[in-house]
Amino acid sequence: MTVMTKQRLVMTSIFVDGVKVEDEDMRMDFLVAKKAEREMETIRKKVSQGLFDLLMMQLMGFRGDMQYVMAENLVIFTCDHTAYTTGCPSVDTVLDICYTWIADEQGIIVKNFKNLK
Repeated sequence: MTVMTKQRLVMTSIFVDGVKVEDEDMRMDFLVAKKAEREMETIRKKVSQGLFDLLMMQLMGFRGDMQYVMAENLVIFTCDHTAYTTGCPSVDTVLDICYTWIADEQGIIVKNFKNLK
């Protein structure tokens, strides 16, 4: 898995005065469930290694059954560009960002929004 070398951007620290950011690394406490990991292997060769690692990290912190649902949705989007939602705002926000990263890498992102990077 890719190691994040620079400090993670916390939007609150940019938009709110007087915010102190305390970084913690809890990744080892919230690993990806084996079933979700196996599902994600389906797209390992369909995306870059860097994007694959980033997508895997997005599953962390969710329950194993939700990780599997998310993995299924990421596989579906990668293969046929159908974006599924779950009705869970936190999950759908993560999926939406992941779908955008995949679309960008696959060259199907709307041209006018490419400059937002």
